[in-house]
Amino acid sequence: MPAFSCKTSSAAALLGVALLLSACGRAGRVEVVESRAPFKNEPPAKLGLSTGQRYAANDAQGMLRWTTPAGWNFLPATEFRHLNFDFGPKREGEAYLTLLPTAGGGGVLENFNRWRKQMGQEPLAEADLAALPKKTIFGRPVPFLDIRGTFAAGGGPAMAPTAPKEGYRMLGAIFEAPGFLFTLKLTGPAALVAEQEGAFEAFCQSLGVAGTPAAAP
Repeated sequence: MPAFSCKTSSAAALLGVALLLSACGRAGRVEVVESRAPFKNEPPAKLGLSTGQRYAANDAQGMLRWTTPAGWNFLPATEFRHLNFDFGPKREGEAYLTLLPTAGGGGVLENFNRWRKQMGQEPLAEADLAALPKKTIFGRPVPFLDIRGTFAAGGGPAMAPTAPKEGYRMLGAIFEAPGFLFTLKLTGPAALVAEQEGAFEAFCQSLGVAGTPAAAP
């Protein structure tokens, strides 16, 4: 895989200032109590945009190439879903990729255990990672999770829990690079996920750096 640098979209400090300024002329007081320095190579904050506009064209989309599987619907990106899809007769299946800085986002084990918690499963130990099966992403084998259980999304500070969904299955893989992770995740009713295993595999293998040729089949 060719070397490339991570450009992680995050503008917490400047967005806090924007919220403070937007409160001028209104009753009450907004106080920014926490900020941070920008990450290395972080692009400027996207101010003056709606939430949808801010996340519509994100850095992950700009730096990657991919092939959307047949039957998957490409959706607008969100803060935590930089490539975002749904599928199925009722569009109840979901698949997405997130470009996640390890500073504050945790490592592979932390994210896998957060996903396992969403499915009502016990956490893994560090020693368990080596025993996990692998998927190929960017030409490199990476750890892969296949979990069945009752799915209750959420688990992050900005992700509210949803109603538990029984009989669900989750497929997940994480590619780790210095300073960031690419996390790939697919969830849905177990029977639907079984139909989409091949599509998820093909999507993982199709990922590459924008401007580079696709790998030979």
